[in-house]
Amino acid sequence: MRKRDALQIEKKLISEASITDTSLLTASYLISLQIAKSKKPYSTGEELNKPSLIAACNEVLDQSAASKMKDIPLSKDTVERRISDIAEDTETHIIEKIFKKLKLFALQLDESIDIPNNRILLTYVRYIGRDESAMKEDNLGVSELPTHTISSEFSKF
Repeated sequence: MRKRDALQIEKKLISEASITDTSLLTASYLISLQIAKSKKPYSTGEELNKPSLIAACNEVLDQSAASKMKDIPLSKDTVERRISDIAEDTETHIIEKIFKKLKLFALQLDESIDIPNNRILLTYVRYIGRDESAMKEDNLGVSELPTHTISSEFSKF
């Protein structure tokens, strides 16, 4: 009977922890998204956002809310993983929306050069939206090119 009761208590603790972890995980993703949109370093989450959240909760809410803010995972590595997850999900969503649901689309490729003089291939897709009233454009990806893309390179083919 003791073992059964202990098991029930452990199940309850695990379910409570998973509910809390879900809200903390969601908060971590939301903050990581804002860091990505602001184009700030990944360390901003732990160095600036988290202390600000804790201070604001202490002032406006109560100590228990502030202690919950301390549990939001915002380390540099975690923010980097969250942003990668968001980017992957966005890419999957765009590809599914365009290539699987729409009949007509156009790909556009553009070469650019960044500051350290690396060649970059930019890939865009243009399509007509569901309402068929406006042309839309989404960025599909950015890739570094391994070689130069000058006309003499193509004359070999």
